[in-house]
Amino acid sequence: MNHNKVCISLPPDGRWMRFAQESLQRYGAMVGFSQKLEEMCASSVMEACEELVRKAEEAGVDDAIDLRLDYRGETIVIDIVYNSRIPLNPHETEEYEIPDAGTDLDAIDMDTLWLHMIKRRMDRVRFMVQGSRHVLRMIKYRRDEGKEKQAWVMTIKPELRKGVILHLDDPSAEHSGSTLQAPGTGVLMLSPSQTFIIRHMDGKASFHDLYMAHLDALGLTSPAMLAGLYERLESMGMLLTPEDGMKSSRFKRIIKKIVNPDFTIPNADGVVAAVHDKTRFLYSHLGLGVLLAIGFSGLVPYWEHRTNFMAAVANLEEVFLRTPLVLLPVYLLTLIHISLHELGHGVTCKHFGGKVSRLGIMFYLASFIFYCDTTAAWSFPQKRQRILVSLGGPIVSFAVLGSGLWAAGHFAGTGSIWESVLVAFCLFSLFTLIMNFNPFIKMDAYYMLLDYTGIPNLRERSFKFLERKFFAWLGVGSEADTKVTLRERKIFWWYGVLGGLATVLFVAVPLFRLNYMLSANSASGGRLLFVALVAALLIVRLGNTAYGKIKAVRYREYKIQ
Repeated sequence: MNHNKVCISLPPDGRWMRFAQESLQRYGAMVGFSQKLEEMCASSVMEACEELVRKAEEAGVDDAIDLRLDYRGETIVIDIVYNSRIPLNPHETEEYEIPDAGTDLDAIDMDTLWLHMIKRRMDRVRFMVQGSRHVLRMIKYRRDEGKEKQAWVMTIKPELRKGVILHLDDPSAEHSGSTLQAPGTGVLMLSPSQTFIIRHMDGKASFHDLYMAHLDALGLTSPAMLAGLYERLESMGMLLTPEDGMKSSRFKRIIKKIVNPDFTIPNADGVVAAVHDKTRFLYSHLGLGVLLAIGFSGLVPYWEHRTNFMAAVANLEEVFLRTPLVLLPVYLLTLIHISLHELGHGVTCKHFGGKVSRLGIMFYLASFIFYCDTTAAWSFPQKRQRILVSLGGPIVSFAVLGSGLWAAGHFAGTGSIWESVLVAFCLFSLFTLIMNFNPFIKMDAYYMLLDYTGIPNLRERSFKFLERKFFAWLGVGSEADTKVTLRERKIFWWYGVLGGLATVLFVAVPLFRLNYMLSANSASGGRLLFVALVAALLIVRLGNTAYGKIKAVRYREYKIQ
């Protein structure tokens, strides 16, 4: 429990502002801030609250304004929370222009002065939209007395979060560049200067100490570089925070496990390394040929028993309705398939020297799935290696599909329940493989394409480029918005056209054929099974998209300073 948090609810009335100012000064004194720092914080709160009261009166809003104070390890965080109907949006406020001697004072826009004063006094300022509430956040770091005007970043004593891994580009070099990996989150490419700073961050040395050490070892750097590095580490959750040392209640931990179960396998890297030792022979031209041969060999039982397979597909709806428990072995086989697919990624990552930090099972989209963290592959210097890590899973899936077709062929035409189970499993495996090779979906093929082209956010940028082109042709908008290089322009066109064709060829056509077959052969015309399949796909896809958009609209954060 954090005993440093204080919340004060104030009426939107100017008479209460003095109370807020005095409360903040007392709070600053209690946590050990110097008098000058107390005054900076208190006057900043006064500027913001006075502007809020004025805007609230103009808008006719009488909801209370909450003042939340939190002391987080040498730092005061001040949140001013107010109703979104109060038209105070600091991120839209224009920069304040300091008047010179010849400026007409009557022409000065005083509405921006309050924010200018806050930015001068506080170290960092953020504005957040949280549903129907807006939050103006102001942060002030402790300084020693007499050093109150020192750059804020110099006072911080940073430390990396446990589990973050540093990969040096050249361990033998005195000052090497590196890649910083946060398993499951992402990686940062660091210069030798940034790597030097990262390697000396221990939670005891301040950025000022690190700055002086850098000056001796590599020469001059700038506080701006340190601030930028800190904010990038902070945004990616790579830094240790005061909350990390707080233990949540046992009840909260149990609830979290129930709502979002995540079973991590201990010593994940050792497990993957052991699997790699047993399957090392597959990482050769002969091994690759064996896996592909197994996959393609599935065409033999398919061709031999295609009539029985088609009849079994048409009969799946009736089997599932009559015996719902049949879905259980289908689900278990699918979970095994996904596990092998993910291990294909992980073992390939290990083959090229990457570390697999996490391996386990989690609950996602109403289903348990196997996951394997291969973010270490992002630091591989060779494009070929990164592409092969992405390709490792689909190659294993292709071999699994081939094996599944042989197993289904063994029961074809027998009327056994295993015929339906294995045919359903093969149908799902085929669909999964198709999805993995659709470059429009952020799955394996898409990430292979990112590595091949070297263009980040390819899908979003390509869609935006083509959208603006299309509207420009209609006379709406301008092509001036589509500023891209000649190479990017060509790639965006090819991606848009070929991606659309791939979607039609590998998704729309198979679904159309499945619908046609079911309507001709299924007892109920296949309507129930087909509608359930399409509805499930749409719900998952649109649900994720809608949630993301709603969250982006209702919860946003803007950097003011």
